[in-house]
Amino acid sequence: MSEQASTRDSAQYLRVLIDAAHALSLALEDKDVINVILEHAKQALNARAALVRLLSPDGTELLLGGALGLSESYLKKGIVRLAESEVDQRALNGEQVVIPDVTTYPGFQYPEEAAREGLRGMIVVPLMVRERAMGVLRVYVDDTSQLSPADILLVDALADLSALTLEKVRLMQSLCAIGKALNSSLELEEMLHQLLEAVVQEMALKAASIRLLDEEGKRLRLVAAHGLSERYLSKGEVLVEKSPVDKQVLQTGEAVVLYDVTTEPGFQYPEEARAEGIRSVLVVPLTLKDRTLGVMRVYSARPRHFTEVGINFLSSVAHMVALAIEKAQLYAALRAKYEDLKVDLTELYKFLALG
Repeated sequence: MSEQASTRDSAQYLRVLIDAAHALSLALEDKDVINVILEHAKQALNARAALVRLLSPDGTELLLGGALGLSESYLKKGIVRLAESEVDQRALNGEQVVIPDVTTYPGFQYPEEAAREGLRGMIVVPLMVRERAMGVLRVYVDDTSQLSPADILLVDALADLSALTLEKVRLMQSLCAIGKALNSSLELEEMLHQLLEAVVQEMALKAASIRLLDEEGKRLRLVAAHGLSERYLSKGEVLVEKSPVDKQVLQTGEAVVLYDVTTEPGFQYPEEARAEGIRSVLVVPLTLKDRTLGVMRVYSARPRHFTEVGINFLSSVAHMVALAIEKAQLYAALRAKYEDLKVDLTELYKFLALG
């Protein structure tokens, strides 16, 4: 343990966490949360720089969330691909990664650019929420040998605090965006399309769809989709008896998750899903009082363990969707009656004119 590290006592570490927690409680946007984690991590370790990267919806890239102490030229050096960044792979699997020299480490994607930036030592920890990694926090230091285990644990704790706050902030923003979509139009198709677009964006998904039961209760008719190709949408009818996952949702009224639709039973079109790049699916019922109207599905491009928070969130959205569908259908029925009434009045006026 270094002299610098040994001079820190537990009270100093607690003070950093308390200050960070207070700042995070005031955060209302993603950028606010990320700024808090960067500032506290950099300051606590007297680091050269700090960086947050967030996992892309398809799970193949780490997108820039925010940075402190790094030049624009370094930040624009290129795409960070997960397959080419072994250090980030390790962190996303829950590991605290310490690299003494990133310029010589074979698992670092951009060693030459790091050398030009003057970077050397690095700590990488995951932004983890309920066993789901949403990104990584990197902290760059001059000498990793000067760090104590408590220093690394502090960075990990800051990342956990920030990840939880980021999830709550996103849920709040999601509800606002979805509420706006639900009130955007009384035209059912337009309203549902905007809603699905908001759900996909806010939950970092590949796609989403809504299917309603036909009058006989045997088929699930597609009424809206976002992020799915025409080829996939035209693959064939979704029959309740041939789609065990939908049948279970409709019968029980509870959400069902398929972690990998390409290998698990229950999905009607597994080969088509594989070709479309779909791996995980969450299905929730569209329920109105004691009546189930259909199902809402969301699709992930990578195997994903949907958390209880995510399932409850989508179930709440589905309930609002069911109410919105009822409202739109009532509006359509009233408009049809109004059009019929106009026709009847026109015919009456013609009759009176003839008289």
